[in-house]
Amino acid sequence: MKKILIVDDEKSFLLSLTDGLSVHSDKFQILTAENGREAVNVLRSVPVDLLVTDLKLPEMNGFELLAWTSRHQPQLPVIVMSAFGTPEIEARLAKLDTLQFLEKPLDIQMLEEGIFSGLNAGGKSFIRGITLATFLQLMKLERKNCTLKISSSDQSAYLYVRRGEVIDAEIGELVGLEAALEIVSWSDAEIEMDGICRRQEDVITLSMEHLLIESFKRKDETAELGKAGFIDVADGVNDFLDGLSKVERPVETPDDKTLKQLTEVLNKLSPVQEYTIFDEKSTLLNKNSGNCSLDGIDPAVFDYLLVPLAEDLNFGVYRSVTFNSASRKRYLLFHYQKYRVLAKLKPGTQSQQVIKEIEQRINR
Repeated sequence: MKKILIVDDEKSFLLSLTDGLSVHSDKFQILTAENGREAVNVLRSVPVDLLVTDLKLPEMNGFELLAWTSRHQPQLPVIVMSAFGTPEIEARLAKLDTLQFLEKPLDIQMLEEGIFSGLNAGGKSFIRGITLATFLQLMKLERKNCTLKISSSDQSAYLYVRRGEVIDAEIGELVGLEAALEIVSWSDAEIEMDGICRRQEDVITLSMEHLLIESFKRKDETAELGKAGFIDVADGVNDFLDGLSKVERPVETPDDKTLKQLTEVLNKLSPVQEYTIFDEKSTLLNKNSGNCSLDGIDPAVFDYLLVPLAEDLNFGVYRSVTFNSASRKRYLLFHYQKYRVLAKLKPGTQSQQVIKEIEQRINR
């Protein structure tokens, strides 16, 4: 028989729900807990098919409980109950499509519908588990302070939240806004929660809503690349760039003032670790001194993919593109007059700022 765990700190409320749902005793069994710690003990000892929880709980609150389930039982369906609900908030959460939300005081019929939806493995309207984006939305609504350790695959990162807003983030050498945008877009994220925000400075000033929108926008753009056939290359960017079978290409050295200026600026820019400069026919004209892992790459490969994609999406002529390899290395390909530059950037570097700096230095 299916088992449902309901977590709330009001005994009378738990008793009323248990009594009201007893008409379905032939379909599922109700388990209860009065705080997050009790709930974890139940989840560890008994297979549970659906979790229904309030967010305001003693000892271990609802957020910590949700963080625990994201790590240990990520496929567990969740229904959140809270008294902070408004039509606006419910609509916002519904758009995320990652959990069910019920406002207190609870309508038993709506709870029944939510339970059957959650227990229905084939229910298309219900997605199991809770995503990081949904978790952050709930923290925004509750104006929580915390530090979140986020894990996905073999990567770990940190989000620092004060009064429900992400104020800083870090993943390896990547920090601030770019780190936050990267982390929030992760799928299958595991969440660990520390109830103290361990950062003081507001490095990120973007609101939670805009942070999520920007992250989703980038994720959607990646999906569009996939539809256009670019995702196959994106998935293999690490092999393409990091493990590329090197092809030594002769460097052309035409007597061109702009080329010399471009080379001098790239050599002086500290965020640029390596670079190559090509003409319109993909002839290699110059590269950084010393080891260069980029000189075996033909920029025409990117044009082949990006030019028709930009046309299909009505983006106009693409001027630059930034991408990360699987090993978190950042690359920038951009056009400058009749040249194309492929650069390897330091982690956390704002690519558009690099382009702006190049243009300003050359035009002085």
